[in-house]
Amino acid sequence: MGRRKIKMEQVQDTNTKQVTFSKRRLGLFKKASELATLCNAEVGIVVFSPGNKPYSFGKPNFDLIAERFKNDSEEEEDSCETSGNSRGNRARQEKKICKRLNSIIEDAEEEKKRSEKLQNLLESAGEERFNKPIEELTLEELIEYEAKMVKMHGGIQGNINQMQASSSLMILSKSDN
Repeated sequence: MGRRKIKMEQVQDTNTKQVTFSKRRLGLFKKASELATLCNAEVGIVVFSPGNKPYSFGKPNFDLIAERFKNDSEEEEDSCETSGNSRGNRARQEKKICKRLNSIIEDAEEEKKRSEKLQNLLESAGEERFNKPIEELTLEELIEYEAKMVKMHGGIQGNINQMQASSSLMILSKSDN
């Protein structure tokens, strides 16, 4: 069929609508990525499909963009309420950052405890079976071993994410001072 200009009106056919949405969504995300790369901008987009399924794109990370947008919106509301009281705003911002930082530290400590507990379980459960060389393990034992390793990797990745978020907040709180 080739490329041709289409009239800008709502697509009526359900299948065509889904195909159009998928193609345009990918194009939109590609343009957003280009904008972020060319301008060193932080970009976050959320779109909902005709079936009401959400799709998001963020560069560097959608969650960080959304959190920043949420915090900026709250700060604007606070500054509108007390625009003449900049010291009060700064104190409120510092309290928010400290509260968030404490929450992240608590979460990281809980995750560390959970990771240690999982590590102990893994070591105690696999002492007999997993102490022999990997070549001697059965297929079933290898599958179980792989599942435990994947689970452990997920815990480690969670810890890494928590630590990165924590260090970012610490840097932010130091730069505000």
